[in-house]
Amino acid sequence: MMRSLQTQPYMLDNEEGQFLQALGALVAIKATSEQTDGVFNLFEVSCPPAYATPVHIHYTEDVVIYILEGTLRFFWGSEKKRDAGAGSFFYQPRGTPHGFRVEGAAPARILYMTLPAGFDRFILEHGLTAPKSEPEKDAARYKIEILGSLPE
Repeated sequence: MMRSLQTQPYMLDNEEGQFLQALGALVAIKATSEQTDGVFNLFEVSCPPAYATPVHIHYTEDVVIYILEGTLRFFWGSEKKRDAGAGSFFYQPRGTPHGFRVEGAAPARILYMTLPAGFDRFILEHGLTAPKSEPEKDAARYKIEILGSLPE
């Protein structure tokens, strides 16, 4: 893919970005597809205690998660799971089932990056239409397969 030379440097302070409630968490979009010319998306996500994603597969993007605060239990592949605290890093290549849950009584705050970009469109669509959305259908349009709940 040939990259455009039209992207421009920019900076956001702590409370800057587009904030919305999406998928049960507060999401701040820090880097959109347009801002990075399709290279990546970056989100800061605040997850309440007991928050959990379903087990799912991204077919078009890799996922990178860096934990800023709190503890997450990651699940990936068929049987792998591991707890991770602040400062931990998780890389999930596309095509592998995965998910996470916030562990303990404290919320978690993470940086969530997808490569290449495009996941921001799913987040925006889901955040703006959440009351009337159907997560499985919405996800399928973005080549994300929802497999079910996380194991205990």
